Amino acid sequence: MTFLRRFAQLASIGALPLAVAIASQSAAPALANVVQPAITVSQLAGPWAVSLTGDTGCGITTAYFTVTLNSSGSGTANEVQHTSACGDLTGSAPFAIVSLNANGSGTAHLSCGSGCGWDFNIQVSRNRQEFNLVDVTNPGNYFEGIAIRQ
Repeated sequence: MTFLRRFAQLASIGALPLAVAIASQSAAPALANVVQPAITVSQLAGPWAVSLTGDTGCGITTAYFTVTLNSSGSGTANEVQHTSACGDLTGSAPFAIVSLNANGSGTAHLSCGSGCGWDFNIQVSRNRQEFNLVDVTNPGNYFEGIAIRQ
């Protein structure tokens, strides 16, 4: 009788990992279909620090700006740029989140004067603490970077 009891204990211990594996496999599709809360423009309100680098109308460029976005996604960027063709630049310019989808993808625009600016594709992180920016639409501009909530 002791042998049979011991055999049953070992069999149940060996079956436990199999049962866990089967349970986790059946739960995986349910977890994959969890709907994430929508990311909205108003959730991006507040102060941001943005760093950009690339090749623009002023040649090889690195730029840093801070901006406080309002609940509509607009603000004034206070920027510093270091460029190979235009030297070092400072100033302020309008920055705006132009569109934003529920999954955090969207577009933003940074102006650099009349007829001048960058149109960025953006992707906001799920925790809404950062977003990337890349200009893939303006000819001759290859600007990309990241924004981090301050």
